[in-house]
This record gives sequence, C-alpha cells and structure tokens, in this order.
Amino acid sequence: MKQLLFKVSALVLGVVIFFAIGEVCFRIFRPSVNPLTEIVQVNPEYLLIPHSVKNGVSSVEGEFKYTAHVNAFGYRGKDFKAVKEQGVLRVFAVGDSFTFGVGAEDDQTIPSLIEHYLNSHNFKAEVINAGAGHTSPITHYVNLRSIHMKYRPDVVLLLFDLTDLGDDWRQEQTAVYDKKGELIGFHPMYKNGKRDWWITCVHFSEFCKWINNKIVRSFKKIKLLGFKSYVKAIQEGKRAKAEIINSSEITSEEVQMEYDGLVMLRGREKKALIDKNWTRTAGYLTKIKTLLEAQGIPLMIVMYPHGIYVGKDQWNEGRRTWGFEQGKLYTDFYPFELVEGYAQEQGIPFINTLDSFLQQKEQKFFYDWDGHMTPAGYAVVADGIVTSPVFQHVLAEAWGRVEK
Repeated sequence: MKQLLFKVSALVLGVVIFFAIGEVCFRIFRPSVNPLTEIVQVNPEYLLIPHSVKNGVSSVEGEFKYTAHVNAFGYRGKDFKAVKEQGVLRVFAVGDSFTFGVGAEDDQTIPSLIEHYLNSHNFKAEVINAGAGHTSPITHYVNLRSIHMKYRPDVVLLLFDLTDLGDDWRQEQTAVYDKKGELIGFHPMYKNGKRDWWITCVHFSEFCKWINNKIVRSFKKIKLLGFKSYVKAIQEGKRAKAEIINSSEITSEEVQMEYDGLVMLRGREKKALIDKNWTRTAGYLTKIKTLLEAQGIPLMIVMYPHGIYVGKDQWNEGRRTWGFEQGKLYTDFYPFELVEGYAQEQGIPFINTLDSFLQQKEQKFFYDWDGHMTPAGYAVVADGIVTSPVFQHVLAEAWGRVEK
C-alpha cells in the first residue's frame, strides 16, 4: 500500500513539475499571439480596456501594422463626453473587428470616415466605434443593453459580418442566464452552462493553450479525417481544417459549425445549415431591434463583403486556410439575400455595400493573408453607407429630432 501511494504521489509530482516547467518556458518563449486576441472584449463593463493603445500587426510578417487608441470609455477613437452635448447627433457603429478597423489607423476606420463625412456635410456628429474582435449579434445585444445605451445614441448602425453566424453559435455556448432565462452575459470558462475544466486550464495556462492548439486539436482532426487522409493533406500542403470543411463524408452539423467560422460564405452549398443557424442570429437581431425601439432609437443593418465576392485575387492567400479556391470570384450572394430579407420583414433599414465594391476599379481592398480590409476597403464601405438614400433618410429624421 505504501509503495502504491509512493508511486501515485511520484506520478502526480512528476506531472506537476512537468506542467510547471512547461508553463515557465511558454510564458517566456511563447509563440506570437493571434492579433485578434488583443482587441477582444475581456470585461463586461466596457468593450475594450480604457486608455489603452493597441499596436496591431498581421500574423504574417510585413503585411500590415497599425496603432489603435482606446478612449476613456473603452471605444477605439477620440474621447467624447459621456453626456451628449445639445445639438450633437450621436451614432453608434456596432460591429466586430472590421468595424474596429484591423489593419487601419484610427482615422481610417469605417466609423471615423462616416463621422468625417457627416461633419463636412452640415451635421454636428459623433460616430462611436463600438467594434471589437469576434463580437456578433448575441454580444451586441448584451453590450447595447449594459454598456452602449447609457451613452444615449441617436442612431445605431449595426455592421453585420459574414462570420456573425458562427460567432453567435460559439458565443452562445458560453452564455450565462438569470433565473428567468434572460441572457445576462458570458463566461469564457463555461460551456453550455457548466464550467469546463480543460477550457479553464487553457484560459489561464500558456502551456495548456499550446497543448490544446497543437496537440489536442491535431488529434481531433486526425480522428475526423483518418490518419492517412490527415497525413496526405499535410504532405500536399493543405490545411486539415479546410479538408474537414470541404469533406462530403463529414456531415455532423456540430463539426461543421465548430470548424467553419465562415460557413455563411458557402452560400447555397450549405443553405440548410445556414438557415438552421440563422434562426439563432435573427433572434438576437430582433432582440436588438426591440431594445432600441423601446427607447425610440432607429436601427440600421449594414452588410459588406469579404474578399471572395470582390475580386479573384482579393484575400487570395488566406483563402486556402478556409478551403476557398484561389483565383476565383464567388457570386453566390445568398447570405446577403438572407439578411436583407430578414430586414425587410422586420422593417429595419438595410444597406448592402457589395455593389460599392463591384463598381470600383481593381485594387487591393483586402489583405492577402489576413483577410481584413485595407484602408481602401474601409473607405468603400463608409462611402457606400453615407451615399445610401436609406442612410441619408434615417439620419435626416434623427437630425431633425436632435435639432428640436
């Protein structure tokens, strides 16, 4: 019995020492951090860390770098007064990393460009950049209710991203509800209402994070593809994730949603899966509409494309990771039709900036690897918004209320 106890104790001690050494090494020599992790929301009281400066770089060396300044209230951009001045039109631009403006300086983001346009066209306006990485309608709803609304926006511009469907699916797994079943927030170490011990370890430990990303995930991919198919994909320079996404043999909806964060871009090829999960996202958009209507605040939904819809060479390198063809212009616009149809049913003003891109002369609107827009791309979106009759009508009505 003593020998068994000794062996168990030695084993436990060995594991602890192993993980302790691993953690120290990875804290000192850890691999480069995913740039998007620097612009995600980490506190329910604000969108980003107030008074912080983000020195963003692409995960691919030399692709881009930028500096983002976060104001006193946790929003990217210049400071503003908590209590809006009389005669000022306050617009909240709510969205994800595209709205935040990855790859662009503060004055090159969509919200900043819209503000500049309005103030040069006889408006006195503030356009607040309420964008953060991996946010989506489920988080927009919670943040509007708990953060944004206290700054009393006159208009909310929701920039819907084609990754929102997948982000809603993932974020809902971390959702926390009150006794009445109302969504009150999120817990990164919870999954489907319960604390997950491994997710907790990954959250706090750099070594566990590496084990999860490099070993656990690899074994999952091998299990899904089969060892031979996995090795073949690696030898051919293909991404295992892309092989899983495009496999006709892997039909699990759970697996497809887990691995394909860009499922909405598949269009009619994955229509059944998109439609099924759209019900969730549409539900949160409706909650946002109801929340704003109760305060008399108009909502507009804006859509913009990803690179595959704009040009055959846009985002050409990064496509392979997600299983899209290089050198191809995609023309299945089902995602845009789906969201526009929802907006029409709900009576929500809708703006689609895809045509604004297709009317432009060919230039680099999306970074080759990262996939976010270049400053030129953000400028096209902003221009498509401010020149839209829909936007101009809603703004004119809101401005009329502000002037009274």
